[in-house]
Amino acid sequence: MNTENRTFSLEGENHFPRIEKLIEDYRKARPSVDIERARIYTESFKETEGEDIITRRAQAFKDYCEKREIRIADHQLIAGDVARIPRAGVVDPVFHCGWLSEELDTISTRKQDPYFISEEDKKELRETIFPYWKGKIVSELWLRQIPPYVREMAVKTGIIDVEIKTQSAAGETAPYWEKAMNTGLGQMEKELAEAIDALDPIDPESYEKITFYKACKMTLEGLKHYILRFAGLAEEQADQAAGKRKEELERIAANCRYLSDNKPKTFWQGLQLTYFILAGCMMEGNGPSYSPGRMDQYLYPLYAKDMEEGRLTDAQTLELIEAFYVKTAESTWFLSANAAMYFAGYQPFHSIIVGGIDKRGKDATNQLSYLFITAKMDVQLHSPSLCARVHQQSPEELIAHIAKLARLGTGFPAIYNDEVAIKMMLLSGGTMEEARDYQMVGCVEPFMGGKMAKWSDGGHYNYAAAMEFVLHNGRSIINENKLLGLETGDPQDMTYDEIKDAVKQQLKYMIESISICANVNEKVCAELTPYPFISTFLEGTLHTGKDLTRGGVKYTIGPALIGTGIADLVNSLSAIKKHVFDDKTITMGELIQALKANFDGYEKIRLMLQNTTPMYGNDIEEVDALAGEMTDYAYSVISQCKSWRGPHFISGLYPVSSHVPHGLVVGALPYGRLSGKALADGCFPNGGTDHEGPTSVLKSVSRINHEVHTSGTLLNMKLDPQSVSGDLGIKRISDIIRTFVDLNIYHIQFNVVSRELLRAAQDKPEEHKSLIVRVAGYSAYFTELCEEMQDDIINRTIHQA
Repeated sequence: MNTENRTFSLEGENHFPRIEKLIEDYRKARPSVDIERARIYTESFKETEGEDIITRRAQAFKDYCEKREIRIADHQLIAGDVARIPRAGVVDPVFHCGWLSEELDTISTRKQDPYFISEEDKKELRETIFPYWKGKIVSELWLRQIPPYVREMAVKTGIIDVEIKTQSAAGETAPYWEKAMNTGLGQMEKELAEAIDALDPIDPESYEKITFYKACKMTLEGLKHYILRFAGLAEEQADQAAGKRKEELERIAANCRYLSDNKPKTFWQGLQLTYFILAGCMMEGNGPSYSPGRMDQYLYPLYAKDMEEGRLTDAQTLELIEAFYVKTAESTWFLSANAAMYFAGYQPFHSIIVGGIDKRGKDATNQLSYLFITAKMDVQLHSPSLCARVHQQSPEELIAHIAKLARLGTGFPAIYNDEVAIKMMLLSGGTMEEARDYQMVGCVEPFMGGKMAKWSDGGHYNYAAAMEFVLHNGRSIINENKLLGLETGDPQDMTYDEIKDAVKQQLKYMIESISICANVNEKVCAELTPYPFISTFLEGTLHTGKDLTRGGVKYTIGPALIGTGIADLVNSLSAIKKHVFDDKTITMGELIQALKANFDGYEKIRLMLQNTTPMYGNDIEEVDALAGEMTDYAYSVISQCKSWRGPHFISGLYPVSSHVPHGLVVGALPYGRLSGKALADGCFPNGGTDHEGPTSVLKSVSRINHEVHTSGTLLNMKLDPQSVSGDLGIKRISDIIRTFVDLNIYHIQFNVVSRELLRAAQDKPEEHKSLIVRVAGYSAYFTELCEEMQDDIINRTIHQA
């Protein structure tokens, strides 16, 4: 690596030939199915029949590390791979065999996130892999154990979504990065050996701990072998190379050999170890949201030492970060057709976060904070997700740098308010020091790195469906008028307050149904899928001798139950109050008839409802108070439900992309929305209903009590590109960020893209393959989204900053 300082700019104008070549190769990658893990795990499980499940899982992980194909791409500086080829979906048989066996012939052609698969691989799956795992997978056992009445609403209706955790590894965690950087793999292995030696195998409780520690140690041995294989491969490639590339490969080999047993001593080694551990998490369970966390903090000592001793320049640092970004973007989370609608865009949800305060409460911004942001300007890929922490004392330079990245229109960075996030972590049980050190996993979920086991997605419930159930006495119009909710009575006989109470009853029924599904899911996962590798990197497990699925981590949190479409519910209630009860411009019976007809023949009524209803997002206190009331109620119900692992459930208000499929199964609503249209995105108003500008939106959103929704809330704002051009535009975005902090809102992110560009990309996708947009708490390539998702993004309100 010999990048010169003259190529370096903090303005996102760097053009490293290596990075451009890596991005070019990345864009050629076609999402495909990788069955290698399924093959190796199946062979391993056949050989370990009868042994303890955590031992079998550890042995299979070790076998995979030792046998899987490896490669080091031309020009790449970071070694390691999640799959055999970039953007491949790795088959995890204990989670995927059920849905994949049903979708094998359609997975290459489905409308959202298709994957290519060869006929040869289909044959091996059908003849060898599927037969072995039949009757042994999570989704089969879960489906048999949930109550029939819950199954009726939960499975393939779209009203609530609970299947994702039966079809995919849990994920949603982050290793203890500081410990990894300060200890190294060799020392961690010694700690496990000492823990084993200190226990008496005669004692039953000790025997269980010994089994766990041995499994953890086996996975570390596997990862170390995996790392050494890359050292050997780099040496082989160096023998065939010359000049600069030969030196780089020799350096990669040396880094790998050293890191197999030691803590990193350079910035390059720190990045490399981060990726190896991240790859290990994905190899153990192809789940979402294994996050690199506060990289500008835990890598800063290595960077500062390299800079002080003359081993590194900022240009070289930036190139290494960008190589890491490309490598991270190669991961994907492998999902069924149904799940892909809820998490659209091949997104693995790896979140890096910069800025914020440190453990003592002082601003922690440093030069790496700026470099990680700049790298995201240079490398405009959908992953990793870059996040920024801000607070009242954040430097103006940092806010402006965040604004410059936001203005590019890729949806990065997601921005978080330290004050609110820290309250969330304190409510989750953390100390002040731990809470101040929070990071992100997934979309918008705050997390105390290395100290939590947190299912931040136990299921999605549908605020709009609760409204529909009340108006149709528990029936779902689109689901063949089935009785899926509660029979709360005839709304024509109800007062407005009784209608609100009925909505709450429907919400309670949904939430409690999801909690039952999640509890069964947690139990089945603990029985079938313990995680010894990632558990090794979480605080508490060495003391308790239990993995994360059995509550062994210092803080076991959740699962989270996530609400979608709060604005749809609020606007519906507002319409009913104004037009049925206050102004009496329409009767409840007339409204219900119009809704059942999807306003066909009732266009005048629809326009009246749409144009004269006081809507959420316009700083109307009475309307906004409904959002606070209904989300507070949902939180109160959720927090009374207890999970299988012991803690109470937690609340979140972020859709991922569930607002689109949830909308597909909800009929017409009282504020004029037509049947099947996408619901509101997170805490944001419905598209086209917010007319008073971004400050009014922020004021409305601030009336939700964000801190109690400890799994996070989401605010996605779309800005007109012309209004944020030039230096004045940077100031305008910065002012919105400062206002967001002042109003104690938890999260905000921006789509800065014109409707004309989005329409052009929809019409001619082949000309806009690199266009990235913010979907919800993550970004994706616009042309890789299905038409319904594209339309939702196009139809969101564009604000003048």
